[in-house]
Amino acid sequence: MEGGFQKEDAEKLITAEMLNHIEKDMKSSSTRLLSFLALINSYVPDSHLLNLFCEEFISKTEQRLNEELPKLETIMKPFEDLTVTYSEGEQEDQYIRLAHPMIADACLKILTEHKLTRFDIALDFLNSMVKGKVINYGQICKNILITRQGKEQFSRLILDIMYERGNNRKQCIHLLELAANLFSTEPYYPQTLARFYYIKVKEDSKYEKAEEWAEEAIKRDPNNSCVRDTLGQVLKNQLLSETKKPSSDFEECLAIAKSAIDAFKKEEEAAENDPEDSTTFNYSGLLGFLQVCKIMNDTRFAKLYVRNKHIDFIKAVKGDIETKYDFFEWYLAFSKPRINKEEPVYIHRDVENCYKKYFKQREQTDEATLNEKKMKSFGGLLHFLKSDINVLKRYKSTFDNPQSDDETQTVLYILANIILNQSGDPCEKAEDLQARLQKLWLREMQDRSPEFYLLILLLFWADEALPGITNPPNLEKCLRGMHHSYKSKYQKYLRGRYLVPLFFFGKGKGLQRLVHASKLNQIDLELLTEGDERADVECLQRINGEVKKDKVFAVKDGQQIKLTPHNPSSVCKPGQVSFYLGFTIRGPVAFNIRYNKN
Repeated sequence: MEGGFQKEDAEKLITAEMLNHIEKDMKSSSTRLLSFLALINSYVPDSHLLNLFCEEFISKTEQRLNEELPKLETIMKPFEDLTVTYSEGEQEDQYIRLAHPMIADACLKILTEHKLTRFDIALDFLNSMVKGKVINYGQICKNILITRQGKEQFSRLILDIMYERGNNRKQCIHLLELAANLFSTEPYYPQTLARFYYIKVKEDSKYEKAEEWAEEAIKRDPNNSCVRDTLGQVLKNQLLSETKKPSSDFEECLAIAKSAIDAFKKEEEAAENDPEDSTTFNYSGLLGFLQVCKIMNDTRFAKLYVRNKHIDFIKAVKGDIETKYDFFEWYLAFSKPRINKEEPVYIHRDVENCYKKYFKQREQTDEATLNEKKMKSFGGLLHFLKSDINVLKRYKSTFDNPQSDDETQTVLYILANIILNQSGDPCEKAEDLQARLQKLWLREMQDRSPEFYLLILLLFWADEALPGITNPPNLEKCLRGMHHSYKSKYQKYLRGRYLVPLFFFGKGKGLQRLVHASKLNQIDLELLTEGDERADVECLQRINGEVKKDKVFAVKDGQQIKLTPHNPSSVCKPGQVSFYLGFTIRGPVAFNIRYNKN
């Protein structure tokens, strides 16, 4: 069929005879089974019903004295041109579904034009097919009632029911409550109910009901951090609602805030223990905590304001605010959700705004408060490469004369000099910075930071060792230490995220050979991260290496240094290669791997 199967083709398959059958008896077994198939195949393409269960349904609905009950094929005869019956693999079980999702859409349209609603069909399906057989319908029900698409707040079916023939919030609640009772151990139905109450319901009692269902969800899966998050979100939104009232009551808001903070702290604890195979680390508890604290410091309460209690609250949360700010400082500096997806703007905004609210001194500006904080961390210093380098120059005295045996001070001092060099400003010579690192390296301390090892790689990965440095660090040993350090400090939190390349290896000498990612134009960045092996980035230097046993290595001074390929599929055969060298907080990465022609 030219152009493939179309919506019009599906509609033409529904004959006048089928329409007459539907109109004649909306409550017949055949029409109801058609409605079930239309619903699940429209919202979950390729889903099916077990023939055996359909026949059990028929036996309950077709009451015929002294007559043999008709088979499924007989009952569904009026719609046989719309359905497909099949078995999977070597199984003997037979299944039935509609032949195409567009046919399901067309049938659902016809049914809803004949006085049925999606709510009616879904309710009938849960009561007649799912009840008593929840183990067989778990995935279908989860897909149609729980699973969201894109940025939607609820499943497509729930949203369609809500806006079908008016605003049907009560119908959505009734359906989700029934599902929550049927799937009595499943946490996601009460969780969705809690979310539906606080997001969609208008009545004053909505937060009370939302909290009840959120608590029920936690009872069913107390160790799931994402399930726990809903209670915190309910309470946070209740707090926000209360503080917007002209007559906001301080004591009531303080009680809600404390409950919300407790919920988010428990979520954070659960996230720390989430299975390592979960896709990403759930930071919502940390962010929710900061958002609640910000709300409490933003509000000017109209009633029963007790200053000393507010001050006690501020003192109690201040330490945790700084700890959580520190988390997001490095988390957002070292990673992002995906290679082509940035972090939502509100995360940076809410984290920084909360910190400013609690740590700004009387004579300070908001900007000065943040800049002072950023000077104290590796991730914070990296920020100045993307903003105003003059701020770093003004604060340069902060880093002068670091204690030679203090790793943290030395690391920040060296990074500050690298950043100043990136902007063409005066800084300490590379060999002097190397000497500072070399002194620390020789002490062979335990539990060093990934940032320390990163600086070793950046400063000692040169074509020739700078004069004055004897016995430079062994880079293979450095990389082993870096991997161990990254695994213990960051791997849990950065799993499943794209690690941002912080620096690339350029063509200059000394510090000039380091090129921060922010100094590359967008085209060059795309060539590095998305381009093929033929891509050339003029300001970067290609490094020679080798691929063997599906791994890529750089060869330097007789050392074989294992790298992470940015595009694993480019490591396709043994051979000599060249590549651009980038550095993430986990270690060196080979970009645009190109096999040598000979």
